[in-house]
Amino acid sequence: MSGLSPKDKGQAKSVDSSPRASKRVKRHLTPPRMMRPGRHYKSSDEKVLKGPKVIKLLRTIIEMPKDHKKLSDQVAELSLELVSLRDEYDTLRRGLCSKMQRLAKDVEKGND
Repeated sequence: MSGLSPKDKGQAKSVDSSPRASKRVKRHLTPPRMMRPGRHYKSSDEKVLKGPKVIKLLRTIIEMPKDHKKLSDQVAELSLELVSLRDEYDTLRRGLCSKMQRLAKDVEKGND
């Protein structure tokens, strides 16, 4: 407030300290109105999608559950195959480890 005259300073202080000024609520500006694009549908018939692309999409949507079932079955089969392969791997690993242990014992006995 350094650039104000003494009279203006007094008025500014009285406005700041007045109860009306402190109760005032500052309102935000309302956002600008949303404008629709220039092209509007004239009737409800124009809103209905028609054409070969829509038919193709509908056929694809109808076939999706069938494809999902096929893929689910394939995943189940592959999961079972994976389990059996893991079992075979574990069996081979155990057999190999036991053979290696026997060989190590035989080599120790031969060196004594």
